[in-house]
Amino acid sequence: MSTVFTLQEVIDKQRLGPDARAFCQALLKQGEVLAVALSYLPETVLWLVTTSSQAWLVRATQPKAVILTLGEAADLATSLGGAPPASLWQVAVELSAPAPDSVEDPPDGPEDVAGHPWD
Repeated sequence: MSTVFTLQEVIDKQRLGPDARAFCQALLKQGEVLAVALSYLPETVLWLVTTSSQAWLVRATQPKAVILTLGEAADLATSLGGAPPASLWQVAVELSAPAPDSVEDPPDGPEDVAGHPWD
């Protein structure tokens, strides 16, 4: 099961030092920030941020953080043939959704590769 937290919830629930609290508050002044724990990415938190400036700041202080801006999410959705998301919450919901039932499992047997251009 996936879980979504606002950065304000993280600030309120964690015992952050003054510098960390100030950093988080500065991020929030630039726009919304969500922390998403996705069931299919255990032990990883995906940070959804509104602006590229927020992403830059987080990446500068947390180089291993997984961050997606609203613009990047819109580019991803568009490249996959979908409509761009209107909000970070929409991105979080879509990323948290289970895989559609219409996705077929790969065949169990060997695939016929004859006739492929790379043969």
